Amino acid sequence: MDFSVCQADIAAHLRVYGSIRFHLFVLAKRHVYYDNQDILCPTAEGRLYLRRSVYRFNLWITKILRPKFEKVDNTPVGLNDNELPPYDVVLILHAFMLHPRAFYSDTIRLFPELGVLHGFPLTQVAGLIDDSMKYIPKPEQIAFWEASTGETFAMPLSTTPTDKFIIRCPNCKHTFQSLWMEASDDGRGSNLAAPCGGCDLVITDLAFGAAIISEDIRRAKSGNGVGLAGTTLTVEGVLDPERSRALTIDIAQVVGLYKIEKLSLNNVIHALMEIPENIIEGLSVDFLAFYGLPGGFSFDLGAGVLRQTGFASKMYHNGWTNPQFPHKCSAILEESISRYAGFLRLSMDRSAGSLGPAHDIDLVWHTHQLKYNYRTDFLRIFGWFLDHIDFAPIDVLATSYSNGGGRWETTYGTPYHDYFLNATFPQAMSV
Repeated sequence: MDFSVCQADIAAHLRVYGSIRFHLFVLAKRHVYYDNQDILCPTAEGRLYLRRSVYRFNLWITKILRPKFEKVDNTPVGLNDNELPPYDVVLILHAFMLHPRAFYSDTIRLFPELGVLHGFPLTQVAGLIDDSMKYIPKPEQIAFWEASTGETFAMPLSTTPTDKFIIRCPNCKHTFQSLWMEASDDGRGSNLAAPCGGCDLVITDLAFGAAIISEDIRRAKSGNGVGLAGTTLTVEGVLDPERSRALTIDIAQVVGLYKIEKLSLNNVIHALMEIPENIIEGLSVDFLAFYGLPGGFSFDLGAGVLRQTGFASKMYHNGWTNPQFPHKCSAILEESISRYAGFLRLSMDRSAGSLGPAHDIDLVWHTHQLKYNYRTDFLRIFGWFLDHIDFAPIDVLATSYSNGGGRWETTYGTPYHDYFLNATFPQAMSV
């Protein structure tokens, strides 16, 4: 099966996962904790750190990618070394691209600047990670970031009472500075609530979401581009602007937002909060799930970063993030690529339900998702593309994994889970 993942890609990705595992220890001091179900959760300080990271990701898009985008006319040219962002922003991009449907949809709807990326800069990022798994930026990288954004390059692990950010009111377009700790409803900065000095709006994530919904509906009614989040792609992952606009108009009529031009932003917010639950449940797309998240994205980027630490820990405990592993156990990586191809063959039968991948297959799958042509590979080979969702309930994931293992062993007659634990674990730990 012809797809664009090789051993060098996986080796680079393992180094990134090693650094993510190291980053977990940095966060563990004050920013995260494990709940009673062993799920990694952010503390109040951790939520603020993640919010600031999403803000910085947005700055990277608008201050660094946008000028590049305007010069190259949306051609995917990749990044120069000095354009690589700080590590917290790298992690946001990594988590975002591991949810390919949301990433592609948001690129089309909101952030076309992301189109200049020729996939995740995997080799460049891995080249900045030393054998202790620390991300060591280049001086020119730091200088370019700080000159372009006005932000310090260092990760915002600590926030002082005087730390500020720039915010633009989605209602009156007034731009002003606000203190991170004061612009919140909890006094800690983790939930946005910034009073606008130009109008009476208290700016929240929902306010930004309402403004984006208004623009999405207006765009659909104008007959140009795509509409609401969740309508951009077909079930198969094919971009269909006409379908998106039609679905958006249908939804707007049902929820009372069709005459959006006559509504103030406050009225839109009120209307969204008053939509009856039975109406939401009857919609073809639960569009509200995609709005009201930090940064205006349709995916919770901060939560995605934390979930990737779990996978990084699995790679670490099985020895795969050892810097020598890719060189001394290259046959294992080659076999994992072959197993991923087998997993994709099984996934062609969508009627069989969701298939949970074994860890080595999941690693190759993650690496494939970071490629620029991930979606087009699937459309070319299968006619649809496989989304990646890592936030399903534990029992759903367990059922999916059991389904994958059962179908694998029935079809191929070889171990699924045991391959990773019994065959690769001792070899990995012996390097």
